[in-house]
Amino acid sequence: MIRRVRQGVDRLRPTLPLVLPAIALVVALLAVVSAWAVGDFRVFGPAVFGSSGAQATPSATIAGQPSPTATATATLSPTATATNTATATATPTATNSPTATASPTPTETATATATPTSTATASPTPTATTAATATATATLKPTKTPKPTATATNTPAPGEEMLVFDWNKPVTTDDHGFPWDKPPLANGDWTQPTNFAQGTLYLRVEIFHQPVPQDMKLQFCFWQANNTLENCTHLVAVSGASGTVVIWSEAIKDLYKKDGLPINWAGPRTRNGVSVKNSNGDPVSDFSGMAWSGENPDEWYPLDMRFTVVVVEKDAGFSGWEHYIR
Repeated sequence: MIRRVRQGVDRLRPTLPLVLPAIALVVALLAVVSAWAVGDFRVFGPAVFGSSGAQATPSATIAGQPSPTATATATLSPTATATNTATATATPTATNSPTATASPTPTETATATATPTSTATASPTPTATTAATATATATLKPTKTPKPTATATNTPAPGEEMLVFDWNKPVTTDDHGFPWDKPPLANGDWTQPTNFAQGTLYLRVEIFHQPVPQDMKLQFCFWQANNTLENCTHLVAVSGASGTVVIWSEAIKDLYKKDGLPINWAGPRTRNGVSVKNSNGDPVSDFSGMAWSGENPDEWYPLDMRFTVVVVEKDAGFSGWEHYIR
C-alpha cells in the first residue's frame, strides 16, 4: 500500500509546482469568501433572524478577522523549487550518437591494392619460340648408318664338331676343386682325319646353386703324360649366383701352356676338367697343401653347375648351343 502511495506521489510530484499555488489560491479565496460570508451574517443576520442590533458591536472584529490572511501560507510556492526535476535532462545521453564514427570502417576499400595483379608480366610466355625444336627431326636421317652391321655375315659355316666335356652335377669337396673326366670324352687323334687340333673350343657354364655366391674364376684344362703337360683356357669370371650363364670361346692355339709345352693332340689325354679358383686366381682346392687358398670350402661347395665344352674343326663355325643344351 505504501508503495502505491509513493508511486502516486511520485506521479504527482511534477505537477506540484502548479498544484500547490493553485491550492494556496483556493485556500485564500475560501478564506476571503468565508470572511465575507461571516460579515454578511453578522451584518444581515440580526435583520433576518430578529436578533438585537446590540450584538453588532463585535463587527469591529470583522476587520480583524481578515488576520486569517495567514493565507500567507501561499508561501508554499517556494516549493516550486521542485522544478529541479528538470534533471530529466539526462536525456542528453543521446550523445552516444558519436558512435557513428564506426563509419571509418569503409577504409577497407583499400583492398583495391589487389590491383598488383598486373602480374600479367607473365607475358614473356611468348616462349613459343620452342617451335624451333622442329629442327631436331632433320637429325633423324643420319641414323641409316647401321647398314654396315651387315659385316656379321662373315661368320664361317658350321663344320665338324665334337662334345668334349659336359659336367652336369654338384661339385663337392671330394672333387678337390677340380671336377674332371678320367678318361675324357673325345679322346682320339685331333689332328686327322678332321683337324680339331687347330680348331676352336666353345664353352658354356650355368650356375644352379652355390651355398654362398662367390666371385669365381673358372677355366677348362687338358692334362697329358701323367699331368706333366697342361694346356688351359684363360680364366673367366663367373658369379656363384643362381641362374648365372656365361658363354665364351677360345682357339686351341691360344690356350695357356704350362712351361710353354703344348699337348700332343695326336695322342690320348690323361684327363679333361675344370679348375675352380677364387677372385685372385688361386685354386679353391686342398691338393698339394693348397688349403683351399684361404677360402671356406663350406661356402663354395657343393657347387651345382653345368659346364659344357664343344670343339669345332679349323676354320668352321659353331652350330649353336641349342644342339647340346635341352
